[in-house]
This record gives sequence, C-alpha cells and structure tokens, in this order.
Amino acid sequence: MIDRMVHFMKRFSPFHIIIILSLMVTIVLAVQFGGVLHLSTNSSQVLSQTSNVVEPTLMRLRLDVKEYLMVQDKKYILDFEQETKRFLSLLDSLESVSKDSTVSEKIKALRADMQSFDSLFKKIVSLEAENTKIESTVFNQYNTLLEEHPNHILFQAFTDNDPVSGNSAAHLLDASLKYKLAVASYSLNNNQFFLIRSNELKEEVQKHANKIEMLVDNKESLKRIKSFKEAFGLYNQGFEHLTKNIQTKHATVSSAFEEIVPRMMNNSQALVSTLKQDI
Repeated sequence: MIDRMVHFMKRFSPFHIIIILSLMVTIVLAVQFGGVLHLSTNSSQVLSQTSNVVEPTLMRLRLDVKEYLMVQDKKYILDFEQETKRFLSLLDSLESVSKDSTVSEKIKALRADMQSFDSLFKKIVSLEAENTKIESTVFNQYNTLLEEHPNHILFQAFTDNDPVSGNSAAHLLDASLKYKLAVASYSLNNNQFFLIRSNELKEEVQKHANKIEMLVDNKESLKRIKSFKEAFGLYNQGFEHLTKNIQTKHATVSSAFEEIVPRMMNNSQALVSTLKQDI
C-alpha cells in the first residue's frame, strides 16, 4: 500500500503535491468546523425554543392550582401533574445544553421550588379530601338528629305537661339550628365571625342539653337527649377537625402563592434573560 502511494506521488511535481495536501487539510477542517457549527446551532435552537415556554408553563401551573381551589375539580389536579412534568422536563433540557453557571443556579432553584410547590398542592388536595369526607360521613349522618331529638323531646314535654322540659327543649332546638347554620357558613366562606359564633352556640347547646338531662322524667326523652349529646359531640368533633384543616389549607396556600410562586417567577425571568444573552 505504501509503495503504491509513493508511486502515485511520483507522478506529481512537488508543487502539485503541496496543493493536494493543502486541499486535504482544508476539507478536514471544513468538516470538523461544520460539525461544531451544527452542534452550536442545535444548542441555540434548544435554548431559544425552551426559554420561550418556561414562563408560560409556570403560569399555567399557578392557574391550575387557583382553578382547583375555586371548584375542586380533579381535572385541574391532572392538568397540574402534566404541567409539572413538562416544566421539570424543560429545566432538564436547558441544563443539558447550557454550561453557564448562572443558568445552572437558576435551574437548581426553580427545580427545588417546583418540587415544594408540588408538595404544597398535594397537601391542599389532601386537606380538601378530608373535609369532603367529614361533610359526607359526619355532618350528613348527624345533621338530622340535631333537629329530630329536640323536636321529639319538645312534643313529649307538651304531652306530659312538663313546661320546664318543654321550654329547655325549645331553646335547645333553636340553639342547635343556629349552631348548624354557623358551621355551614364557616365551611362555605371561612369567615372568622362564624367560627366565633359557632363556638358560642356550642356552649349554649351543651348548656340546654345538660339542663334537659337533669330535669326530664320521661324515659324516652331521657334516651333521646343522651343520643343527642352523643351526636352533637361527634358533629362538633368533626367541625373542629374541618376547622383545623381549613386553617392549615389557608397557611399552605399563603406559603405557595406569597412565597414560592413570586420567587419562581423572578427566577424564571432571570433565567430567560440570561439564556437570551447566551443565544
């Protein structure tokens, strides 16, 4: 093989050989430069395309959470999960093509905040699920009994000509109805006034229930007031659990939207700005 090359080269003058070698070197450099240029172009395209959707994706995530808070539709949970995967995938893409240390720091901060935001949203969903269960298994189960028992005791007192028990039963029924209304109002709009009012009415209900238990002579009425007190205790226990969940949810939402989201928006804007400079 070497002999053939030597024989081939002897066919040309030194000047021609220099030209041939120069051409070969030029071709090799052109191929290598073209590959680098192609890689650089692809990287720039990835940076440009990805940076343009970082902020919109983050805004959709924020909107998914707000929509869920308003209507508790599971659709927004699924949307949030998909957008979270998309957002983290975008960060991975940016990290793989950018070697800028500032970009890496912003990506790391965004990823950490995104994971925290995801955890907070899951906590909100869990609290909402607990409250829904309380309303369906506790409130719905004992709601009727808080009216039914005082009503029966009241009519029994009229039948027995027992005005003292009848008067206490009437007060108990009134306080019980007002208590349930305060509970429902707080559950709907989370106004602190209704929470304070429900606590006041709880004491009033317990006071009248205890008075009836001490005064009533009718065995059926005595049995009913004991059942009432048991039902009321479970109802109030459920409401206290629901109240705690609502307050925890408020603190969680506040942490998500007053701390994490603003920080993520600032970091995403800084990240996009840095990427545009690199491009």
